[in-house]
Amino acid sequence: MKWKVALSDLNFDHREEKIVSQVIQSKWLTMGEMVKKLERNFANFLGVKHAFAVSSGTAALHLALRVLDIEAKDEVLVPSLTFVASSNAILYVGAKPVFVDITSLSDFNLSCDDLENKITSKTKAIMIVHYGGYLADMNRIKKIAKKHGLFVIEDSAHAIGVKFKSKIAGGIGDFGCFSFFSNKNMATGEGGMLVTNQDKFAEKIRLLRSHGMTSMTWDRHIGHAYSYDVTELGYNYRMTEMNAALGIEQLKKLSNSNRIRRALIKIYIENLEETTGLSIPFLNYPRDSAFHLFPILLDKDINRGKFMETLRRKKIQTSIHYPPIHKFSYYQKNFRASPNKLPLTEYVGEHEVTLPLHPLLKEKDILFVCDQIKRALPSLKR
Repeated sequence: MKWKVALSDLNFDHREEKIVSQVIQSKWLTMGEMVKKLERNFANFLGVKHAFAVSSGTAALHLALRVLDIEAKDEVLVPSLTFVASSNAILYVGAKPVFVDITSLSDFNLSCDDLENKITSKTKAIMIVHYGGYLADMNRIKKIAKKHGLFVIEDSAHAIGVKFKSKIAGGIGDFGCFSFFSNKNMATGEGGMLVTNQDKFAEKIRLLRSHGMTSMTWDRHIGHAYSYDVTELGYNYRMTEMNAALGIEQLKKLSNSNRIRRALIKIYIENLEETTGLSIPFLNYPRDSAFHLFPILLDKDINRGKFMETLRRKKIQTSIHYPPIHKFSYYQKNFRASPNKLPLTEYVGEHEVTLPLHPLLKEKDILFVCDQIKRALPSLKR
């Protein structure tokens, strides 16, 4: 379907075309100068010491857990209201994901109270997800982590550019993990970044990213090495030069793109805040956001399926963020939770709808969406 208002879109222009053409002309496609430049630029942007370009945000999460030597019998606390990659990465290292409920129906970030209640002697790390780009309560989370001697991994896939005091999301915990998937604020199609300020982890990340090899093909190409050793059981998590080239240009646009997202959300709020049949999470939120998503919460007497289908017929694309991970078939089979263990997460999972949001939207697009919502809601009560 050709959407009148798409959920997300790519903010690409001649600059992305030009830099990708440079890569093609260079005939060097993997882990070369473009990757090195993106890593330098990204580290400078975040104000962190080390940034490693990888093949995906999932790869970044997996590497962070591997570097910490988290393994079988260990537990990692993680929200269930997130993309399944967050908890899948925990399973990749053999550890157990322990799911944490959200704070409230107006704050979809993990509950610090539930978080602390679920810490055991087996807990080794907390995986934070800044839902929708809204910064989690990092002050309290860091205090909890310090009290219990836990590592903090930030899944910052939604929160690129979000400020916290003198730092930026991803540079607050022990590790920051970013995704550059096509729908993200900074998009390269596939790709991601793993960042840390801790020197002791940097060399191991470098090795694990590419098969545990002590030198890369690029090093040998430019005459800096002639052979290599393999010192770790690593992975093929390398980024391509074309992904990196797109990332270089996308990073330049990021701050302005986030400002546009903020302005668009303001228009949504002005037109939907008083609408009967829904509520808007994160209103008057006390912390910063990258405004990756604009979620709404339908009243429980509104049929979500019919609501989304009504908007689809008007060529408005919507989505759900997220079906709770612990409700998926695989997780029910292998990590079955007791009933009502995550009641707020489950409620949001049944009633949340994500509306279109990206920097190419115009005010008239937002007004059209809001008008169609207001027209649809009165006829959709169960």
